[in-house]
Amino acid sequence: MRRQAQKLPSQVPDDPDYRRLRFCRYADDFLLGFVGPKKEAEEIKERLRTFLQEELKLELSEAKTLITHAKTETARFLNYEIHTIQEDSQRDQRERRSHNGNIGLRVPEEVIQNKCQRYKPHSRKVLHRTELINDSDFTIIELFQAEYRGLVEYYRLAYNLHRLTTLEGVMEQSLTKTLAAKHRISVPKVYRKYQAISREGKKCYKVLQTIIQREGKKPLVARWGAISLQWDSKAPIKDHGMFLGPGRSELEKRLLADTCEYCGATGDAERIEVHHIRALKDLKTSDGREKPAWVKIMAARKRKTLVLCATCHQDVTYGRPMRRKPKSVHVKDDAGKPIALKGA
Repeated sequence: MRRQAQKLPSQVPDDPDYRRLRFCRYADDFLLGFVGPKKEAEEIKERLRTFLQEELKLELSEAKTLITHAKTETARFLNYEIHTIQEDSQRDQRERRSHNGNIGLRVPEEVIQNKCQRYKPHSRKVLHRTELINDSDFTIIELFQAEYRGLVEYYRLAYNLHRLTTLEGVMEQSLTKTLAAKHRISVPKVYRKYQAISREGKKCYKVLQTIIQREGKKPLVARWGAISLQWDSKAPIKDHGMFLGPGRSELEKRLLADTCEYCGATGDAERIEVHHIRALKDLKTSDGREKPAWVKIMAARKRKTLVLCATCHQDVTYGRPMRRKPKSVHVKDDAGKPIALKGA
């Protein structure tokens, strides 16, 4: 065995016969890590191209299929920047350059700039999100938090995760300006109204939060902040984003859906559900007949969701005549004005 081991290729990188190849694939994206001459890397690329064309009838993307030097350049894989770390200043207790030669993952600066550009599209000034003004405070704060949390958790493996503090500042400005525009108050008043202290483990964070009390249940808490940017090289990727429903439908309304907005039935008597439509313009379509009462309610409130009991939801979904009568004068729009339900 000792004589056979001596005939194996050397594991010393300076050996001209030293070769190593590692393969990683996710869906239709793949990454090859090769230690060897560039000429052989180009031969591997051509063999991949031939295999894809002849066996799978696929074309190799020239824009994505690149040969890069891991020490001087970075390779893009699953929107991560991957390279070989070369940092002589970082040493361990034995004064060894412990980071050199290790593979590092980074958050691309392009990703941060594109995410920040969403909140300041036309200038350097951060703007509020107009499409969220009609939603509740709970929905607005929870939506901003879910979007930021999803990005942080996805890039948890990146050693420069702290660069997301730039995006955090931009999103917080947009959040406070959105709440200020909704309530027609100044941004400092928003901080005074929603600011709180949240303890996560041994750390305390200044956050923005709103609390909805519920009888016999735990209160609903929407919080912005208290997300650690600690790098974790062994963290599992949590890329399942929180579903907040289509368009401007409110998360709070789903969590507190205890009363049918059409007939007034409560959750104690029958199961409460939420009816969705694709767009508000669908409510304006007319076939010459009187519009149903549930259409008038959604059009007056300018919402793409309507909380209904199971009976009313079935009638609406299948286009049947409503088996229950509307609660008429008790139905009001967001301005507090009664909605006319004549012909319902």
